[in-house]
This record gives sequence, structure tokens and C-alpha cells, in this order.
Amino acid sequence: MTAKLGEITSLQTPLIQGLVDVGWTHIHGPALDRSDDAPWVESEVVDALVRLNPVIGEVPERAQEVLQHLRAISIGAGDSGLVEANRDLSAWLRGLRTYQFLGTDDPAIVRLIDFETPGNNRLVVSDEVTFGVPGHKARFDVVLWVNGFPLAVGELKTPTNQKVSWLTGALELLEVYQPGWPQFFTANTLVFASEGKSLRYAGVGAPVDQWHTWGPELDTPSLANVIGKAQSLLAPETLLDLLGDFTLFETPDSNEGASLHKILARYTQYEAVKLIVDRVHDPNRSKGLIYHTQGSGKTLAMVFAAGKLLRDPGMNNPTIILVADRVQLVAQMWDQFRTTNMPRLLVPNTSGELREMLRRDQRGIIFTTVHKFAGAPLLNERSNIIVLVDEAHRTQEGDLGIAMRAALPNANLFAFTGTPIVKLKRNTFATFGDDQDPAKTLHTYSSEDSIRDGMTVPIHVAPRKVEFNLATDDLDQAFAALAAAEGLDEDEQEYLTGRAARTATFFSNPERVEAVCADIVDHFYDTVDPLGMKAQVVVVDRTACVAYVETLDQLLHDRYQRQLAEWEEQGDRLVEAPVRDEVAVVMTVGTSKDEPDEWAKYALSEAEELALLKRFRTHQDPLKFLVCTSKLGTGFDAPIEGVMYLDKPLKEHTLFQTITRTNRNWRNPDTKQSKRYGIIVDYVGLGSGFARAMAPADGDQPTAEIDIAGLLAAFEAQLADTMKRFAGIDTTKADAATLIDAQARMPGPKAQDDFAGEFTMLEGIWEAIHPHESLLPHRRTYRFLAAVYSSLQPSGGMNELLWHQLGAKTLRLVHDHMSDITVTKAKTVVIADAEAAQKLIDEGLIDSEKALEGKTASDVIDSIANRLKKKLAGPNGDHPVYKSLAERLERLRERTLAAAQQSIEWLREAFQLASDVTEAEKAEREAGRDGLDLLPDPRVGALTQIFYETAPDGTPELIERVVLDIDAIVRRVSYDGWAVSNEGDRLVRRNVRAVLRKHGMHQVEGLFEDAYDYISKNY
Repeated sequence: MTAKLGEITSLQTPLIQGLVDVGWTHIHGPALDRSDDAPWVESEVVDALVRLNPVIGEVPERAQEVLQHLRAISIGAGDSGLVEANRDLSAWLRGLRTYQFLGTDDPAIVRLIDFETPGNNRLVVSDEVTFGVPGHKARFDVVLWVNGFPLAVGELKTPTNQKVSWLTGALELLEVYQPGWPQFFTANTLVFASEGKSLRYAGVGAPVDQWHTWGPELDTPSLANVIGKAQSLLAPETLLDLLGDFTLFETPDSNEGASLHKILARYTQYEAVKLIVDRVHDPNRSKGLIYHTQGSGKTLAMVFAAGKLLRDPGMNNPTIILVADRVQLVAQMWDQFRTTNMPRLLVPNTSGELREMLRRDQRGIIFTTVHKFAGAPLLNERSNIIVLVDEAHRTQEGDLGIAMRAALPNANLFAFTGTPIVKLKRNTFATFGDDQDPAKTLHTYSSEDSIRDGMTVPIHVAPRKVEFNLATDDLDQAFAALAAAEGLDEDEQEYLTGRAARTATFFSNPERVEAVCADIVDHFYDTVDPLGMKAQVVVVDRTACVAYVETLDQLLHDRYQRQLAEWEEQGDRLVEAPVRDEVAVVMTVGTSKDEPDEWAKYALSEAEELALLKRFRTHQDPLKFLVCTSKLGTGFDAPIEGVMYLDKPLKEHTLFQTITRTNRNWRNPDTKQSKRYGIIVDYVGLGSGFARAMAPADGDQPTAEIDIAGLLAAFEAQLADTMKRFAGIDTTKADAATLIDAQARMPGPKAQDDFAGEFTMLEGIWEAIHPHESLLPHRRTYRFLAAVYSSLQPSGGMNELLWHQLGAKTLRLVHDHMSDITVTKAKTVVIADAEAAQKLIDEGLIDSEKALEGKTASDVIDSIANRLKKKLAGPNGDHPVYKSLAERLERLRERTLAAAQQSIEWLREAFQLASDVTEAEKAEREAGRDGLDLLPDPRVGALTQIFYETAPDGTPELIERVVLDIDAIVRRVSYDGWAVSNEGDRLVRRNVRAVLRKHGMHQVEGLFEDAYDYISKNY
């Protein structure tokens, strides 16, 4: 790790000076009071022990008793594991360990660092620090010491070498120095790497896809920006904050890799938690909304917030309540907290247990659903109760949320969401946000921010069109025959047809299921499986879950049998036998007595489900597909998921929550290739729904202007008038006798109609102002009237019996009359008309109209493809000219034709490509490979084609300059392996966008994507 002159002068020297400016003292590595084989500056460790611990100050020799334990942890790092040793030593550094010294009566807390006053510590930054024994030494570029412990280690690379980046330094720290010299990293808080353009940090053992930026990534980074980030991240206060309150150790959720992971807060989590703590200490404000996009670590932010508040002495031993609206989410939060070794975790099983805990003033962390607050009285008036709500929408905005706030009137309330709802009658910002916060949000981190910083990856949508023919006349006749045979009246026929006309009917057609599943398998093994990633399949309901898992399982079995037969035929036993890939379903079973008996085999206990999901997250485990309908839509985190096959209509926040399961970072442990984007294959045709779902919510959007006071007065007057007819009835009881008494007060149809009109008025007002707290005193009476109204309505039970009897027959009729089911990406379009032909003749690309007669897109493509196929198989088939022509052919094949003008342009490109193939053939024929070398640079030529396809009118003179700029910049910023790392990918993307912006072409739709796609394949 010896620093070169360029690193020292261009980055290392200014970085160290920047750290000196924020409170560190610079001491050159060789001048430190330590030998090369000592991981710490022990003289400063001893000094801190004596200075910070009175019991040691009385007898300074006692410091050696502590040092003996610390040395044992460091020496054992090679055996127990670095992360485990780091966890154990970090507990000592954080003041979480006690020790009973010789000659004392009781154990005492041992303090190694003063967290309250960072300036009371010995703060040293060193360069060129050597560690090791003769013949096995390492030299670290930058080390930050606190009281003699090396809390931060940095690896720097020169900004002038375009072939290296922060990633180069991170890999050296991760793969060379930590395993080679683990003792030096046992006290480590963080490691960092920089090349002067970007700065990334992580905990020991963290793979490079989990190294994070500190602060937003900039489009045009500078050395000054990097120095500023280092001064913020490595300021004594921040570094000690990260050690004391923003470090977690987590057991993994897959069956591979290390047994323990170290997690450091990202800058967004750090900022949000600091704001929460400040707000809790503000006597005038007691709530806030945290709007962090899906996949950016909301639950971990809650973990950090809970931990910091628990350890805050100013909180006087608080109670932290973590609330979700579903048991599954509570279990997932509990698991996250449990695996990070958080203290004092409690999960009440019933509403009664929760109420008892809060009444008896329970301290620590309580996990619960919001439903357990239903009907709760005042439970606790303490102000040091902090409620953290996960996914703050749905039930927390209704009666249950009001009940929770009424039960804990002085609690601080902080809501976390990645999908806030902004509607006139339902607004997450208005419900949970503080009006004084900008856009009613305490802290915001959008999807765009997350992708920019590399915390999540973009999402690409691959649309599919699932088409079928429905023989409506024949279906009507068949249904009429069924109705006649069963003696159905008009109402019964209307009910059956209405029930059968639901979306799920078409989605459940067995032929459609088979067609979609076949497309899923083809797409997965062509696109996703080669990258080592896995798939989630989201379908319309539980019936579809069963159909899909059984169909996919059969397809996987057939695929395995083909592979096995080929392997046995080859007879090469040096090649491993194929493995049978698997599919599993995760759905709720046993909630209805009408469920088919065969569903029972898909029931999973909680432990079985956790084990299944762990297998899915594990690389190389043959469980490749998970099928679900509503489970796993929120809270499920599986970075290895590369694609979601979506065959369920969804919208808005539910759609966003579902599709963002694919946006987590992941790096293939074998190939080291990073996930560059998640894929959604859309079989529903959601179209612009994706854009609406991904659009950031606006907290400043106004809520509905409703005259609450006027409506409430009308409601109360109508309620009093309606209740007169029920005078003397005990409305607190909801039993049969009460309903019989109430019905007796309405002896005839007219009285019942009058009551129905009165209740409909009450219902309308209730819905308009719900869930306003002014309705709470009337809730019991309103529910009584609702029960009476419901008891007077005709029963729907006969309809359910009718569907039970004839539903299967009706569905079978519909399915039997659906035919020609196809799954397509684009249509083949015939493109032959006189006007198009004349344009091509005028431009000299064809000789006459006869060249177009009867031509389809496939005809044109196939004629060129056959010629290219022969050339690629020949002696010069590896030449860039032919590879470039083949690439253009593929782009042409993929384009969808819609309008006449597009058809003309497509033909122009096709015939130009044919002309270029002819030119290449001629050059090869006349001068062989040398003749091909004389042709223009095929990469620039292909880029030119892309720009010509999409450039706006009036800009053709820019084409050559744009292409040359792109070519020059990409050659300069790309480096070996850039395309398999997110960092290299972002660097190239950023510079390509800069060129397009320079020439005013950055808003041309599709231009960047096409240019980048070609660059990624050819540089």
C-alpha cells in the first residue's frame, strides 16, 4: 500500500490538511510511539484508561488488566473472525463492558473513549503507517487514531490515473489488507477509499456493493468536494457518533458468506436519526415524517433511531414503540432488530398484554401492530414515549391511528414511509408531518436520490402483450344453454355473468397461464439466470398462485430432463451433472373453509417460510422462483432478486412497493458483476401506471377543504333524531336480542325505508369526515345503527351458494371460448407502399419499387442476416466491422414499427445496413482483412447511426462532433471492468450525459439509452 508521489501530492496531502482543519493532529506514521508489529499506540491507550476511569486512576497498573483482555480479542481475530473480533472490541470501545479489578468489590464500567466531549480524546491522523512483522508488512495511506486505537483506515488512489478508482482501493482493503493483517482492523470503525473524485466507506468485511457515499453524489465531482465529504464523515464528532450509535452487527439472511455482518449508517439514515433526536428534545414539536424511498434502508434507520434514543441520557430511560399495520411487518421488523443485537425487545401477543406493558410503565423497545390499540383507553401520559410507525399509511390514518394517539397523548410520533399517499381526502403528509417542516417532511430521500448515490439500482420495464380471441356469440349461446338447464332467473344469470367477468377469470385461464409461464422461463434463462440472480412472480390471487407454481414446476422439470439427457449423451463425467431448479409459493393458507384441500401442501409455518426465503436469497441455491400474490409485497428484502414477473393489476403506492423489490444492490460473488438494474416483465399492460407509481409525492399538495364543524353539527342532529326510534334499547350490546328489539321498532316497509334514508345520510357524512377525532364519541352508536341497517338488507348467502354450485362451470365456459392466446413483445408489420418506395429510390438506396414488393420486416432482416451469418463464420468474422454490422442488425430487429413514417425510416436503415454489408464484402474480397481495416471506425459509425435515428430536426451538423466527443470521453473514463461495477457504470453514464447536455441533445427521448447500450458492449 505504498503511496506513489501522485497520490501524496494530489490527494493525500490535501486530505490530511482538511482533517487537521476539523480537529485532528497530524503525526507522520514513522513518528508514532509504537513498533511496526503493534496494532495500537499502547501508551495512548493506557493514558486514556487512567484519565477516563477513576478506579484505574487510583492504581494506574490496573490498565494492564484491561489491556490483557483487549490484546486477546485482537490476537484471536484470525481464529474467531475479523467481524466477530471487531464486534467484541467495539463493545469495549463504546463503554458497554464492565470489569472487576483486583482489590475492588464491584465491577466498573470501563471507558476507553470520551463520547460526550470528543475534544477530551487524543485525536491523531497519520500517513504512511506500517504494520506487520518482517517479511509480512503493510503500509496504510491514512489512519485516524483515537486514544491510540486506529478507528479509521483509508486507501487513496491518484486522481490522474483513469484506470483506477475508489473501487480499486476498496478491493485492496477488503481482499488484501483485512484478511492479511486482521489485528490492525479489530478496533476499526470504518474503512474508506477515494481516488479524488468519489469517497466511499464501509465497515470491516463489507463487500464492495455495500460501500456507501457520504452525502449526495455529484454529476461533476471535484477534489474539493471529496475533501469536504471526508471532513464531514471523519470529523471527530461524526466518527465517534458512528462508533457509538450508528454501528450494528447483523446475522445474515442467506445461507452463504460470513456468519456476521457489520453495518454502518448511510448518510441519509444518519441525518434522519439526528433530526429525530433533535425533534424529541424540542418541547414545542413532537412529530415528523421520514420519507425515504423503498430499498434505501428505512427499517435500519428505525433501528438506529431506537438505539440512539435508548442510550440518550437526556431521555430518562424511554419507551420506544415500533408500530406496523400487519403482523408480517412486525415480524420482519422484530427480526431486523433481533439480528442486530438490540437490547430490551418486547413483543406483546395480545391487546391486553400491550395495555398492561404501557400501564405499568414498561421501558425499552415494544413491537406491535396498530390494531392492538383498538378501543384502548388512556394508557400512559409520559412524554418520553416515542412511537416509530413503519409504512405510515393505510390503517394508521384511520380510527386505529386516532386510538393509538389518544392512548398515548404526549408521545412523540415519527412516521417512516417510502410510499406516501397524497389525495384530497387522504394525505400522509398532513396526517404525520409537521406543518413547519418543508413540504411537511422532516427528512426526504427520493428514488432519484437513491439511484444517483448507488444505494438502489434503476428499474427497467419489459412490456408483454398477452392477447387472445373471445368467441362472444358462441359464449352467449353456451351460457344461455347453461341457464336454461339450471333454471336460472334473470337475477341469478346477472350475478353469475358479473362474477365471471372479473379480471381474475381471464388471468386464470389454464392456456394463458401456460403461455405466460413459458415466456417467464424463456426470459429468465436467457436474461437473468446467466447473471446469477433470481425471480419473483406476482399473480392475481391465491388460485393463480397454485396454477403458476404447478405450471412452472412442470416446465422446470421438463427443462431438467432435457439437460440430463444431453449430459448423459455427452458422457463427459468431468462436467458436473445438471441441477434441477426449483419454484416455491409463499401465500396464506388456512384462512377460509372453502379453500381446496390440495392447497394444504403449500402451507408454511413461520420457521419454514423464513428458511425458504433464506434459500431464495442464497446464491447458487437451486430455488430460483418465488410465486406470491400479496405476501412479500412489502418488507421483503432479497438483493439477489433480479426480475419480477408481474401478472397482477396494481396501482399507485401498492405498485411502487411491489416493483421496488428488484431495486436492491447485489454483486455476484463468483463473477464480481454488479446488478445494474432490476427488471419488471409486465404481463398486465400497466403502461403509464409505472410512471405514476414512481413519481415522487408532494407534501405541499393541498388536502380537501371540508367544513368539519358544519358536517359534524349535521351528523349529530341527524344521529339524535334517528336514535329516537330506539329509545330504551341498550345500544352497547351487539347481540341478537338487541337487533330483534331494534327491528321491532320498524314494523313495516315504510318505517324501514325511512330508517334506511336516515342511515344513508349518516353514512355519507361519516365517510366525508372520517377519521376525524370528533367522530370518536359517536363511534359506538354509529356502529349500532350500521348493524341494524345491515340486518335489514337481503342476505348474499344465496348468491354464494349459487356460485359454489355453478361457478366452476361458468368459468370453464369462458375459458373454453378463449383461443389463440399469445405472448408477444412486438408485432411483425408489412411495410410496402408506393410513397415509401419512391423515397428510397430518390435517395439511391434501391433501384426500383420491385425491391419492396411483398417485403415484410422479417424478409428484409433475414436477407441481411443470412449474408452476415456467413461472414461472421468466415476467417475475418471477428473483425470489428462485421461485429458492428451484426450489432446494427440486432437493433434493427428489435425495433417496433407503428406508423408509416417510422416504416420508411426503418426501411432506410435496413437498406443502408444492406449497403454497408455489401461494402464490407467488397473490401474483404478485394484486399482481405487489410481492406476491412480501411473502412471507417465501426464503433463511431454505429454511434452515428444511433444519433441519426433520434436527433431532432435542424441538428445534423452536430452529429459528428457529438460522436467524436462521446468516443473520446468514453475512452478516457472507462477502464477494465467498468461495466460490471455500479461505480464504473455511473461514471460512464455521467460523462455521456454531459456530452449530450453540452450539445443540447440531452432531452431527446431514447438517445442516451441507445448510445449507452452500444458503448457498454464495445468499450
